Amino acid sequence: MTALGWMQPRDPRAAGRAVSMLGAVAAGVTLVFAPFQPGGERPGTSGLLLAAGIVALVVLLSVLARYFKEANTLAWALCPLLAVAAIVVVDLLTNDSSVAAQIFFLFPTLYGASQLRPPGAVVMTAASLIGELVVVGIQLPAREAMVDAGYVAAALITTAVLLTLSSERQARLVAKLEQQAAVDPLTGLLTRRVFDKAATSALSGAGTDNGTSLILLDIDHFKSINDRFGHPCGDEVLVQLAELLMEKTRPGDVVCRLGGDEVAMLLPGCAREAAERRAEQVLEDVRAYPFTLETAEHLQVSVSMGLAHAPSHATNLRDLYVAADAALYRAKQLGRDQVASAGSRTSHG
Repeated sequence: MTALGWMQPRDPRAAGRAVSMLGAVAAGVTLVFAPFQPGGERPGTSGLLLAAGIVALVVLLSVLARYFKEANTLAWALCPLLAVAAIVVVDLLTNDSSVAAQIFFLFPTLYGASQLRPPGAVVMTAASLIGELVVVGIQLPAREAMVDAGYVAAALITTAVLLTLSSERQARLVAKLEQQAAVDPLTGLLTRRVFDKAATSALSGAGTDNGTSLILLDIDHFKSINDRFGHPCGDEVLVQLAELLMEKTRPGDVVCRLGGDEVAMLLPGCAREAAERRAEQVLEDVRAYPFTLETAEHLQVSVSMGLAHAPSHATNLRDLYVAADAALYRAKQLGRDQVASAGSRTSHG
């Protein structure tokens, strides 16, 4: 990943909200309390006006951050660093090196540790530390600057480390949950939610090239298998069927467990005639496959299949499902262990 990639937030929408809140609070409080800073040299009118302008710019960028799209990689990379620079400039223009001014370097660190991946968090923490050193190094005696910088650095680094570790744990948990939501835990096939997204995407180009085919299949008399051998053996049949189907798919095909023993196969860029041939081949492969139970007993399994093609039989996902399901129902009515295509006669493989 490049340095530009380090600065991209995990979730742009959440990052936009975080930037808006942190930027508005930091800029607003700095502007309001700058004229009332105790002791020392007071900032001039021109300094205050310039600082106010910078604050206004930060507020504007903070608001606009809500509308940054994920594709705005340069904006996401530069704006957090510009915010650190703005804090430095405002502190220098207002002659403010107090703890109240230095504490705002915590805000970019919070953003980096909570919204970016670890390399980005390191960049933002380092930028905040450099900003802190510039502010105290220019405005304070060396000894005092060293003490202030040491305390602030300890706070920034500790906060960044703890929050980054927490964010990474949360990111891993979210990724694991997303994977669980996408993959059926028994068969390893995709879930209906992911399958529907893939189907919708494929159907957007169904009117070109060869179209998209959908095959629905059920294991024949699956309830009898469960009743005779038990549900664990029924689950094993499902697992072995899933492995067989995955072996027979092309790159780009999508196989999904809809529920129970019903499986869907999406064949993008597959013409109707080609899909029918592939369905018949799957039918033969299932017949010939040696399904093995836990008892080492071999079981002969067959499936019934319904096929529909877009745009031949439907132009949207709902109608494609309906057409394939009707074909599957007809295959079962006509004796099972066969393929039925929507709007055609049944094939016995």
